[in-house]
Amino acid sequence: MSRRAPGAILARLTLTAAFWGGAFVAGKIALASLGPLTVAFWRFAIGAAVLAPVWAAREGRGAAPRSARAWGGLAALGVLGVFGYNWFFFRGLALVEPGAAALVITTNPALTALVSSLLLRERLSPLRLAGFALAASGALVVLSGGNWEALAHLRLGPGAGLLGLAVVAWVFYTVLGKVVMGGVSPLTASAGSFLVGLPLLAAAAWREGPLSALFAAPAAAWAALGFMGVFSSALAFLWFYEGVAALGAGRASVFIYLVPGFALAISHALLGEPVTVPKVAGGALVVVGVVLTSLRGRKRSGARAQRAAG
Repeated sequence: MSRRAPGAILARLTLTAAFWGGAFVAGKIALASLGPLTVAFWRFAIGAAVLAPVWAAREGRGAAPRSARAWGGLAALGVLGVFGYNWFFFRGLALVEPGAAALVITTNPALTALVSSLLLRERLSPLRLAGFALAASGALVVLSGGNWEALAHLRLGPGAGLLGLAVVAWVFYTVLGKVVMGGVSPLTASAGSFLVGLPLLAAAAWREGPLSALFAAPAAAWAALGFMGVFSSALAFLWFYEGVAALGAGRASVFIYLVPGFALAISHALLGEPVTVPKVAGGALVVVGVVLTSLRGRKRSGARAQRAAG
C-alpha cells in the first residue's frame, strides 16, 4: 500500500484525470494521421521508455516478483489494462466523437465500485453512493450540455460497443490490480503490465506499419503521442495504481468522473470549444461528488491512525 499522505494521493489522482482528459484530445489528433493500433503502440512504447528507468532506479531487481502467481497477475494486468483496454479504446475513439466516447467511459467508476464490492468486499456506504450519484449526474450534465434529450440522440453505433468493452477491461484491470499490489508495489505493477502489454500491441499494430507511419506523421501527431506516452500512460497509470493501493479500487475510480470536464477544458484551450453554464454546473457537481467519496476515505484513514497510535 502506498505510504504517501492522503492529500498527495488525491492531488495525483486529480492530475491523472487531467492527463486522461487530455488523452481524448491528443488521441483524436494522433488518429488523424495514424491507425488506432499504431497510436496505442507508440503511446505505450513511450510510456515504457519513461517508466522502466524509473523502476530500475527506485526499486531494481530486488522488487521483481519471485513467484509464478505474481508474474501471472502482472501478465493479466498487461493483457487487460495495456493491450485490451487500448485495443478497444482507440478503435472505438476512431469511430465516435470525443464527447460521446467520454459518455461511455464515465460508466467505469460505478461498474468498478460494483465489481469491487462483489469481489473485494469494498463497502458501498450511503455517503459513497451519494458521491457516485452526484458525480455521475454532473458528468451527464457536462456531456449533454444541459439538454437531457441530447443523450438519447447521441449517435454512438459500433464505436460505443468497442468503448464498452474497453470499460470492462479497465474495470477488471483496476480490481485485479488491487489484489496484485498485495505483493508488489504500484510502480512494479505498472511497469510489469507495460512489459506484458507492449509486445501484444506491437503485434496487433504490425499490419498498420507503425514505424513507417510514424515517420510520415506530422509534428502534431508526434506531440500528441509524446503527451499520451509520458503523462497519460507512464505517470497516470502509476499514480492511479498508487490511488488504488491507498484508497481502494472503487474510491480511486471515482476520479474518472473528472475526465470529461478536463477533456472539455483542454478542448476549449486548444480547439476553441465554448465553455457554457451547463458545463460549469456539471463540473461543480462532479467535484462535489468526488470530494464526498474521498473525504470518507481520509476520515477512515485518520481513524485507523489514531487507533494505531493509541
